Amino acid sequence: MMKFFVKGQRIEITEREVIASGQIAFVTLKFTFDCSWKNLHKVVQFSQCDAIYNRALGVDGLSCLLPSELHPGMVKMSVFGYDSDSDTTVRATTVPVTLHVRPSGFDGESCNVPPTPDLYAQLLAEMKKLLSEIQNGSNGTNGENGLSAYELAIQEGFTGSLAEWLNSLKGADGKDGIDGKDGADGRNGTDGKDGLSAYEIALKNGFVGTESEWLTSLNGKDGADGTSPEVSGFATTEYVEERLSEILVILENLPTASTVTLFSYGNDVPEKYGSTIFTIYQNGIQDLSSYIRNNKPFCSADNSYALSYNQTDFGWDGQVYTASTTPITVKSGTAIAMTAQSGVTEKGAMCLIPTAGKSNSDTVQNYIYTSVTTGNCVELPFYWLYCDTFITGLTACDTAADGKYYLCWVGRSNNSHPVVREVKVMN
Repeated sequence: MMKFFVKGQRIEITEREVIASGQIAFVTLKFTFDCSWKNLHKVVQFSQCDAIYNRALGVDGLSCLLPSELHPGMVKMSVFGYDSDSDTTVRATTVPVTLHVRPSGFDGESCNVPPTPDLYAQLLAEMKKLLSEIQNGSNGTNGENGLSAYELAIQEGFTGSLAEWLNSLKGADGKDGIDGKDGADGRNGTDGKDGLSAYEIALKNGFVGTESEWLTSLNGKDGADGTSPEVSGFATTEYVEERLSEILVILENLPTASTVTLFSYGNDVPEKYGSTIFTIYQNGIQDLSSYIRNNKPFCSADNSYALSYNQTDFGWDGQVYTASTTPITVKSGTAIAMTAQSGVTEKGAMCLIPTAGKSNSDTVQNYIYTSVTTGNCVELPFYWLYCDTFITGLTACDTAADGKYYLCWVGRSNNSHPVVREVKVMN
C-alpha cells in the first residue's frame, strides 16, 4: 500500500512501496485530504505515454486500486475534483507526482488483464447501484475505517515520519512528588431517620383515601392505538440528493462523454423544441408550441419553459406521455440524464421505441404512442426521485440493443407532479 497526503494543489507521498508490473487489483493507494478538499467529488488520474486511466473516489472515498494496465516505466499521478454543492463549476487540480513501475518476474498472458473502466462507466455503475438500493430498500453498508491518529496529525499540519510523530508524543519526565502525611481516623456517622413512604407523601400533598385507593389511582387510562407515518417517499431523500448531485457535477464536466440534448429549459425553448417535444394525453397530441401559444402552465414563461406536470388540465393522476421526435443512437454505455424535481419518490415510466418500425404513412407522434401502448418498446428502469431542488438522475439503456430509437417518458399529475428541466442522451 502507498499513502498520500493531498494538501491544496500538492500531493505528498507519506508511505512508499515498490510497484511491480503485472498486478491485478492488488496495489492499493490510500489518500488523506486537507479540509479544502472536503466537499469535492474526487478522481485520481494516472497517465502513462498516451494512455489515461481514472479512478473515482467520490466525495468520501479515500482509496483506490492501481490500474492493472500500467507497464514498467514512469507513471504520472494527479488528483482533480469538482464542488458538488456549487452553482458554478469549481474544479480543483494537483501538480502530478511520479510513480515508478518496475518489471516483475511474472510471465503470463497480458490479454487476461481486465481493463480499467472509464470514468463515465464508473459513475454509471454508481448510479445503477443507487437506483437498485432505492428500489430494493437495501440496508446501509458498514462505514469505512477512519483515519489513524498519525493520518489525522498530518491532516492537521504535522510534518514528519511516523517515528518522528511517535517521538513527539512523549513528554519530558516529571519531578518526583513529596510524600503526603498520614490522615487521621474519621468518626462514624449517626443513623438517619426513616423517610416517608410514597403513600405518606401523597397524603401530605392532599390525597384523600386509603393506600389501596391511592395505588389504583396510579393506573392511567389506555391510550389510543397510534398510526405509523407514511415515510416511503422520503426515506432515501438525503442520500439521494447527496449522491445524485455529486454525480451530476462530474458528469457535466466529462470531456469524454458525447451528449445529445433532447430538451433544455430556457427562453429559447419555443424556437428549439416547440415542434420536437410533444405530449399525448387522453388520445390528444400537442406539441410545446401549442401549450406556449395557449399560455398553458405545462410549458410557459412563468416557469422558464420547463415541463411542469402540475397542471389542472391533466386532472388528478393524469398520465401524460411525453416524447421527442429527435432520433437518438443507443449503444453500449448509453444513459439518459434527466434533470427534474419531484414531490415524492415513485417508480416512473421511460422507454425506447425503435425507429425502424415506423412506416412512411404514419406520423412520428402517432407511431410513438402506438408503440408504447402496444408494447413495441424497450422499458427502462426509471424512478422519479423526491427532492426539494432539481437533481439529475441517470437511466441506463443496457436492456436495449444497439440502434436508433425515439425516447418517451410518462409524467403524472399526482403527488409526484414532476417538473423536468433537461433531458440528455450520454454516450
